Amino acid sequence: TTSSPLDSLRQTDLRKPLHPFQSKDVALSKLDQDMLAGKFGRAAQVSARIVQQMAQLQGAETLVDISTVHIDASIYTGPASLLFAQKLEAMGGKVRVPTTVNAISVDKRRWMQFGIPEELGKPASALADSLTNLGATPTFTCAPYLLEGAPKLGEQVTWAESNAVIFANSVLGARTQKYADFLDVFISLTGRAPYVGPHLDEGRRATLVLQLPKDISKLRAAIDDSFWEVLGYLAGL
Repeated sequence: TTSSPLDSLRQTDLRKPLHPFQSKDVALSKLDQDMLAGKFGRAAQVSARIVQQMAQLQGAETLVDISTVHIDASIYTGPASLLFAQKLEAMGGKVRVPTTVNAISVDKRRWMQFGIPEELGKPASALADSLTNLGATPTFTCAPYLLEGAPKLGEQVTWAESNAVIFANSVLGARTQKYADFLDVFISLTGRAPYVGPHLDEGRRATLVLQLPKDISKLRAAIDDSFWEVLGYLAGL
C-alpha cells in the first residue's frame, strides 16, 4: 500500500498549549458577564467567551446589541463544519436574536433526485437541520435584504454573506462588519458583537474618493461590466 502525506500527520502530536493573548479589556454588560458565568447555558458561555476574545483582537472597547443575524456558516465544507453546529446544539444552544440562514450546499428537499452523492447530501442537509434546531429560520438565501423585516437605517446587525454586507451598509444604511463563518453563529447565540469598524460612526467615514469622468457613459462602448469590478478591486488595495 502507498502511504499518504496525511499518514505522517496522523502520527504526529499536533497539540500545542494555548496561551491567552494580552490586550486591553473589553467593557462588559451585566448580560455579557452572566453569559460568561454560564447562567444562560454552556453554548452561550462558549459563544460569549469567543465573541469577547474577538472584540479584544479587533481592539473594540465594548460589545454592541445586535438586532438580527444572517448566518453564512451553512455551507458544508467537511465534517468539522457539521460537528461545529451539532456541538452547539448538543450544548442546548438557542439563538437570542432573529437569525436567518444563507444558501446551503444542496437542495434541501430534492438532493437525492438530483443525484447528489450521499457523502455530500446527508451531512449538508444535517448541517441545515442543526442550524434550524438552534432556532435559526431556514431561509436558505444569499439575499436577506429581500426578506420581510430587512434592517433599517442605523440598525446594528451581524451579516456574514458578502453581497448582503455591502447591500446592508450602503443601500439600507444598516451597520455590520463582514463577519466570518462560525463567528456569526456565536453572535447569534449571544446577541452581542464587537463594537468596532462599520458599527461605529468613525468606521463608516470615507477615506478614499474616486473621481471618474463625468462623461463616463460615453465609454460604455469601450468597457464592459468587469470595469466596475476591477475598479472596486483597485480601490480596496
